Amino acid sequence: MDAKLYKSAFTHSTFNKKDNYERLEFLGDAILNSIVSEYLFTEFKNKDEGFYSKTRSNIVGRKNLNLIGKEILPSHKIQNKLKHISDNVFGNVLESIIGAVYLDLGYNTSKDFVIKYVIEKTNTKSVDQNYKSKILEWSQLEKKEIKFVNSIQKGPDHKKEYLIELFVDGNKISESWGNTIKSAEQKSAEIAIKIVS
Repeated sequence: MDAKLYKSAFTHSTFNKKDNYERLEFLGDAILNSIVSEYLFTEFKNKDEGFYSKTRSNIVGRKNLNLIGKEILPSHKIQNKLKHISDNVFGNVLESIIGAVYLDLGYNTSKDFVIKYVIEKTNTKSVDQNYKSKILEWSQLEKKEIKFVNSIQKGPDHKKEYLIELFVDGNKISESWGNTIKSAEQKSAEIAIKIVS
């Protein structure tokens, strides 16, 4: 076992600028996406690409990883000089541990780890799929102005379609059609979240 790898995985840049979890987090993120993609493809043979993308984004999404990280990682083990350990740090450390397990023990062990501690835990959690809430939450954190604009309506009353455009600080980021304004807003927000996160 390579103890140095795991020590780095639990080290924040405020504690050590050169040897911290950031590089391992980058690797862990890629490994996590690969394992989750393979798992969904193998386990759900009759689903389409849209299902795979949506389910994967729920599993590897920041909010879900933060929740799992807070649940399974002891905060006192994270070396840092922060006044407060934010939820994001727990998610980042979780990804860096996945990277460390991959380098130390190989793909199959990291796959077992991801299935046990990420995928299976996600199945028992209520993962937030409200993309409009997510983009509004992001806008508050980043101090950005979000605006949904109903730019086009078409079709008869019983079968209307709506085109919703999403603007960030006056710049159009995404647009999507929906059978209701709400569904079109959700779709636009989902596209925007992927762009800004």
